[in-house]
Amino acid sequence: MENLKDIWFVDDDEIFRLIIKGLMDNTEYGNRAVYFDDGDRAIMKLIELSQSGNPEPKIVFLDLNMKHLEGWQLIDLMNELGTTAKVVILTSSIGLKDRVRAEEEPTVIGFLTKPVSKSQILEYINGLAD
Repeated sequence: MENLKDIWFVDDDEIFRLIIKGLMDNTEYGNRAVYFDDGDRAIMKLIELSQSGNPEPKIVFLDLNMKHLEGWQLIDLMNELGTTAKVVILTSSIGLKDRVRAEEEPTVIGFLTKPVSKSQILEYINGLAD
């Protein structure tokens, strides 16, 4: 299980990804995290994993507002693939519409407003620990 990459961060903000990587590298989960700069790359990797029978992520921390494939579109595609990954929304938006939709989406287990802390991220990861 050393190569298990089951914690995904999908965000098009390079600075945010670097900050999160720095936070994660100082945890026991650092070697299990993968970072994607857009939803397109993440869905392509999910398709690849699905077709090859390799394990999919347990949890995806997902930005909603990205340039190419947006967060909600990625969630819809994940649902079509039948992935069991849980999603935690990461957003700088304080819009009520996204919060309501997140509460209605079964795969979404959390909604975090940026900036986020290491403890917030670890709370969700630890909640999925076997």
